[in-house]
Amino acid sequence: MNFAQAKLSRLDIKYFKAFLAVAEFKNFTIAAEKAAMTQSVVSQHIAKLEDQIGQQLFLRTGKEAVLTDAGQHVFKFANTLTENVSALFETINSDHDTLEGLVRFSMPPSCILSSHFPILMERSLEHPLLELKVELAPNRDVYCAVLNANCDYGFITEMVESPMLRYRHFCQEEYILVSAHSEHMANLDGEKLLHQKYIAYPGMECYMNLWLQHCFPEKPHLSERSLTHGGEVNTIDGAILMVRGKLGMSVFPRHTVQKYIDAGELFEYQREGLEPLLNSIYIVTHKNVQQPNRVKAVINWFLDMYPDRPKSDYS
Repeated sequence: MNFAQAKLSRLDIKYFKAFLAVAEFKNFTIAAEKAAMTQSVVSQHIAKLEDQIGQQLFLRTGKEAVLTDAGQHVFKFANTLTENVSALFETINSDHDTLEGLVRFSMPPSCILSSHFPILMERSLEHPLLELKVELAPNRDVYCAVLNANCDYGFITEMVESPMLRYRHFCQEEYILVSAHSEHMANLDGEKLLHQKYIAYPGMECYMNLWLQHCFPEKPHLSERSLTHGGEVNTIDGAILMVRGKLGMSVFPRHTVQKYIDAGELFEYQREGLEPLLNSIYIVTHKNVQQPNRVKAVINWFLDMYPDRPKSDYS
């Protein structure tokens, strides 16, 4: 046994689960919850790993735990090891159509309310060793997650030119303005828009600006920032609830509010002769990151939902 092998034999990788959880959430209590451990077990595992490494891995400042320089090296090693182990089992099981390991993706909150997510969950049940980690975030955070390799791919509603990103067309969604007051939708024009109150939520700015440009091109000065907020909430579900509660109106993807329109709880703005506002949704990936088979498979599950979509990639 050479020196490196002797060192490796001292390292117990079962402690990496607690270590990676603390490194991600920077808090022992939250890490314990996410890793399905007690806080005392997480602390014990970190202490044992530090003893094996011979270096302190975290600096504890109040409730926050920050990686030391040694911790940064261990973090990189642990992530690489985890990915290599997943790749090993993918290679071994490639002839048996087995998918195993973690798939991380990020998307706007409205996407989880679409019909696509239940289909994904149904497909994933066929692969019990596959783990899905989903982050709901606005476009700008999705881009950052993909560029920083914090997720394997993302869904976005706006394309940003970048030499590091690749886009694939997924589907289209329709944006509509709705209110719980039917009278607010009647004879609405550019001036009356300014006297209404609106409910803001993450992603609403993008939807609203697209809607204003589409419905009132004669008012190019209008933007989401021109409008008066009647309320603000950090989830699309909360925004829909506030609109249903008559606190203001807002623009949503149709699929998130159609059932309330059908029930007569919400009313949509309609303008004679105006075509529906359809916006493309893209799957975005990092050009320089080699995706493992499990990630490619999950992306293809989504793409297979729309076999007639444009086939070309957008660079």
